[in-house]
Amino acid sequence: METSLVGCVKRKREPSPTQKSRKRVKETEGSLSSSPSPGLSVPFHRFQEPVTLKDLTELLQYAVLGNTMGLNPPSWCRLHHQKRVSGVSVVVLDGLSQAHFYRHYLHFRHLRTNYTCRRSYTPSLGNVTSGIFSSEVVGTQNPSVIPEGQQSAHPEGGLQWHPVIRQFGLETRGLTGYLLSPEEMIKNHFPVHGDRHTHSMPGTEGFVSTDSSTSVTDCSPLYGLDCEMCLTKNGNELTRVSLVDCKGSCVLDELVKPPNPIFHYLTKFSGITPAMLKPVTTTLRDVQLKLKKVLPQDAVLVGHSLENDLRALKLIHCHVIDTSLLYRKEFGQRFKLKVLAHIVLKKEIQMEDRLGHDPTEDALASLELAQYFIRTGPRKVVELFCEELWGKSLAMYQPPVSTPTHGSPNLRFDEALKTYGKSVVFIGKRSDITLALSNQQWQSSDREVLSSFRRGLTSRSFSVVQFSSFSDHLKSTDSSEQHYKQMSVRLREMCMVFAGPLPSDYTEKHVKRLFNRCGLVRTVRLLSADQRVHAEVEFELLEGAVLALETLDGAQLHTGHIIKVQRPVKESMLDFEVYLSSLQEDLLNANVIYATGLKANGKTTCHTTQVNGTLLETEANTTIKSNVIGLNANVAEFPAKVNGSQPHAQANHSVPFAKGNGTLQTTQAKLAEANSTGLHGKAKFAKLSSEVNGTVLRAKAMLAKISAEANGAKPSANSAGPSEQDLCEAFGHYGTVKGVILPPKHCGQRKRRRHAFIKYDHPGAVEAVLTSPMELWDMKVSTCRALTPPHLRSWVTMATTRLGRDYEETPDTSSREIGGEEQVEVAPLMRRLDRRVGKLFRALPDNTLSLVLLPGYISSHGDNVPGLCFLHVKR
Repeated sequence: METSLVGCVKRKREPSPTQKSRKRVKETEGSLSSSPSPGLSVPFHRFQEPVTLKDLTELLQYAVLGNTMGLNPPSWCRLHHQKRVSGVSVVVLDGLSQAHFYRHYLHFRHLRTNYTCRRSYTPSLGNVTSGIFSSEVVGTQNPSVIPEGQQSAHPEGGLQWHPVIRQFGLETRGLTGYLLSPEEMIKNHFPVHGDRHTHSMPGTEGFVSTDSSTSVTDCSPLYGLDCEMCLTKNGNELTRVSLVDCKGSCVLDELVKPPNPIFHYLTKFSGITPAMLKPVTTTLRDVQLKLKKVLPQDAVLVGHSLENDLRALKLIHCHVIDTSLLYRKEFGQRFKLKVLAHIVLKKEIQMEDRLGHDPTEDALASLELAQYFIRTGPRKVVELFCEELWGKSLAMYQPPVSTPTHGSPNLRFDEALKTYGKSVVFIGKRSDITLALSNQQWQSSDREVLSSFRRGLTSRSFSVVQFSSFSDHLKSTDSSEQHYKQMSVRLREMCMVFAGPLPSDYTEKHVKRLFNRCGLVRTVRLLSADQRVHAEVEFELLEGAVLALETLDGAQLHTGHIIKVQRPVKESMLDFEVYLSSLQEDLLNANVIYATGLKANGKTTCHTTQVNGTLLETEANTTIKSNVIGLNANVAEFPAKVNGSQPHAQANHSVPFAKGNGTLQTTQAKLAEANSTGLHGKAKFAKLSSEVNGTVLRAKAMLAKISAEANGAKPSANSAGPSEQDLCEAFGHYGTVKGVILPPKHCGQRKRRRHAFIKYDHPGAVEAVLTSPMELWDMKVSTCRALTPPHLRSWVTMATTRLGRDYEETPDTSSREIGGEEQVEVAPLMRRLDRRVGKLFRALPDNTLSLVLLPGYISSHGDNVPGLCFLHVKR
């Protein structure tokens, strides 16, 4: 029986190998999908804090090296799962600012939809890319990986800190030891060859290269070169060239006819006169051919500030010695050739009694200075001429401030990337940046930049890409300030409405009070027609103008006037509804509402008391200064009519009422104590109304100012407005509030903060707020969907620099002058830039931190034109 039972038991079916493998695949997929991906987040309330170059480098360094060097995470944002970041890509849109993005917002489709974080950027002096690479990496370092040359401390003594010795050392070298490296040539703006993908570098189109060999020796011949130039519409152009050989013999001295009309002969310096050039037929091309014929393949050209001569010749030569960089000064300064010749060679050149300079004489002086330096050696040169030439003794030279004298030095970012084996590249136009030439790829157009980036994408840990088409456009038209003025006018028009007709006795103050219920009013300008008065009202935020159209258009004033509110009728406003719709759908404005009409910080206390079957309702609006202990308030006497008698009631503090046998008894109340000492105030209570036995008891008291004295000072009791906690409690009835942004306390002098942005966690809460009439603290609150991204404090001040203020004075003239020309010229450039940014973003590998920077700039007036930074981790 037992056997049969055992035999009848069904055995569990073993899974087939196919099923097992399928199960493994599913488990693997599940584990992969559940693995955390890197991400970036910024607290909602911190969006209005602009970031600086230091903040950006802090994030970039942590993203690339945080796990390797033990760097601290950035303080202004949070990078989640940094170890899983596969790479970092930085894109710089040269010449663009925050105002450019919002003026041409509709054209930047990829920028506004691909990037979830957006912050205002404070522009910095100098090149942004160079600032990124030259920033110091402060973190945990292993001394064993510090590059050679930084491990040992510099020897003490003034000689070692002389700029010539710091560059060339103490030992005497051959001439090859003083040739400029490719990096030094780039830094000092010499024309150089392009990389293997390009035949020439940006700015050297049409330049001719000499047939120089790839290497030279200490025995290679030196040739002195000097040129003279005149001024044409293209800048400085060649008019004379002189070349001397190593023996001092002149082998070439030619006058050259520039192809363009001459504006100025610069005779005082060049010695060239119109009469000298009149019979000349020699062209630049002729001189280039002669130089190529005269110079041996291993020739070394010598000159003083030689980069200017080679650019005038449109000539590329790989092997050069520059005497202004041999006898170098501190901080990049250079000696004049005349001074060097006088002190070192004991020769007088460029005499005042002559007409202009003699290029042959100057070329020979440069040659002899180089020969003397090579023959004598840097140490002897410094010891002989330190006081006479450099103006101070060797003992006065001290270690540079940036050089650490003890402990492990901090690496520059580019050095740290190289030290820890991170691949790095810069792709863009030729630029003087702190990065090895081997890591730079120069391209002449944005299209070539994008193509170069996509070719080598997979092999880079850190890349900086610079698109320069817009900055090139501004330079070609010489209209950067004019363009910014145009944008200022456009952005101001978006926040502007016209209203009227208004009563003839209305002042700007009346208009401002009327429109302040919609948002913070920046300016009011009355426009007087023949019989009626109208007003131009400019808000700080777009929401103010939108609410003014919704709530005040068609409204009737107390005088009986029905006013009409409308936007400016301009060409730039034709697609404004599309613009507003796109702003509402902006990722940064998701689930965010704008609320205005918020009352100064106050709380409504409602007391309900039943007296002899009659409902007694007492409402008291009491403003209590927070952080005050021992606040005593005496409520003024109020008359009350009870059964024909008129007793007086005095109340201290809060207000419960008692009624007994139809007679109103004396009531006492206690105001709540807050949290600081020595502050006393007096208050008169608001309307109290109750009905007792058919008799109306009306006590009117008006809440006046609370004056307080603390430590001898009399602070104002008027609150700056509701706090974040107040708003979270009030708006929390509709859904979970994730964050609140209040305007800065300094926003407008002596103004209360009457508006705020509230972010919910769900769109349903937003709908509930917008469809429900709201009253907070006995005041009606107006709400609408947010249009202003949280990083913006004001649409108007974003573009109102000193440039923009020049246009404020004559807005009508400005509008007529601008027309649609700006949009026609610039809009296609913006669309192309956005498409290239979109293509670059799509090409990035997953888990790449992508940063796009519109750097802004510092204007010629010293104003900061803020930039904009976009951040996102591609998943």
